Amino acid sequence: MKKTISVVITAFNVGKTLERTLKSVTWADEIIVTDGSSTDNTASVARKFT
Repeated sequence: MKKTISVVITAFNVGKTLERTLKSVTWADEIIVTDGSSTDNTASVARKFT
C-alpha cells in the first residue's frame, strides 16, 4: 500500500507569502489550505494551486 503525505496549512491574511509556502510543499501528495475568513487575497492565491 502506498503511503500518502498530506500538508495542512492554516491561513489568515497571508496572501503575500502563501504562494511561496505552497510552492515549497509541492512534493506532498495532498495540500489542504484552510482560510480563516481572510480579508486579503489569500483565498485567490490558494485557488491558483487547484
